[in-house]
Amino acid sequence: MPSLFRISLVRFLAIAASFQFLLASVHASALNVQPVIIDLESSGRQASAVITLQNAFAETAPVEVVVHPVRIVDGELVEFENEEAENLLVFPSQATVDPGATQAFRVQWIGDPEPRNSEHYYVTIAQLPVAFAPNQNAIQVLHRFRVLVSVGRPEGDAKLSIISSTLREGENGNSQPVIQVQNTGDNYGYVASNRLTVTQRDGTGSVVYREVFQPEDIQHKMGLGLVPSGATRTLAIGLDLPSSEGQVSVEMAKQESD
Repeated sequence: MPSLFRISLVRFLAIAASFQFLLASVHASALNVQPVIIDLESSGRQASAVITLQNAFAETAPVEVVVHPVRIVDGELVEFENEEAENLLVFPSQATVDPGATQAFRVQWIGDPEPRNSEHYYVTIAQLPVAFAPNQNAIQVLHRFRVLVSVGRPEGDAKLSIISSTLREGENGNSQPVIQVQNTGDNYGYVASNRLTVTQRDGTGSVVYREVFQPEDIQHKMGLGLVPSGATRTLAIGLDLPSSEGQVSVEMAKQESD
C-alpha cells in the first residue's frame, strides 16, 4: 500500500472517529425545557406559571425568549411571527445558563382579566450561537423550543362538538379519519380530554370497524387537540382504518369521572 494512501486512510479514520464522538456528545448533552404546554387563567393565582430550562451541556448556553400570538387559520393553529405579544409577558427575555444549571422563566398574563375569547401564544426559547476561536473547527447545534400557552377565563367553559368526519389518505397509504371540531363555548378545550368512538361502514352500511378510545389513547394518536373558544379546527386522527371506501363517523363524549 502506498504511503500516501496509508496517510490519507489514517486521516479519514481519525476524522470519522472525531465526527462520531461529536455526534455522541451532542446526543448525550442537551437543553431541556418543561413544561411544553401551559394552561393559564386570566385572573387569580393561575394567571402565571414558570418554564424551566436545564442546561445539560458542558458549556454555557445563552438563550433568548420571544412570544408570538397563535390563531386559527383554515382550521389550523398558525403562529403570527410578525406580531409581538401584548398581553403575555415572559421574563427574563434573555439569560445565560451555566453548565448543569437551571433557569426559570416566569410567564405572566397582563391582559384583560375577563377576555371575551381565549388567547393562545407560542413562547419560543432559542439557544444563541457562540463565537469559536479562529483556529477551532466544530459543529454548533442550536436548540429551539416552543411552549404553547393558552389563557382562558376562570369561570369559562368549553363546548366542543364534532361537526364533520371524513377520510384522508395517510402517509402509509391507509385511510385515516379527519374531524372538524367546533367550540361554541367561551373558553378553550382539548379534544383529548374526551372519549372518541370511531365507526367505519362500507358501501352497504355494514360496520367494518368500531373502536372506543380513551383520552390517553387520543393523546397518543393526535395530541391534545386544542380548540380555542369560538373556533373550528380540522384534526387528523392517526388511526389506520381497514378500508379506503365507505363512510366514517366519530362521536365524542365527556370522560366519566371516577
